[in-house]
Amino acid sequence: MLSELIIWAVVLTIVSNLFYRRGIKAGIKHCLLTLKLNSDQVSVLNEELKKDSGDLARETLDEIPKKVIN
Repeated sequence: MLSELIIWAVVLTIVSNLFYRRGIKAGIKHCLLTLKLNSDQVSVLNEELKKDSGDLARETLDEIPKKVIN
């Protein structure tokens, strides 16, 4: 019983990650086509997307004024 539960949890995790990644890629492609960015803007976007999500969170928090956070 426990092993079946673990197997289902692993399968659910794998499937959800695959659909999440597919959705993110489709969203990025849609934005690139819709926004009609020039090559410089696409380069900046690619660099931002390569960053770790933790780095992006830190940069975002650094850009928010301290008064808004408190």
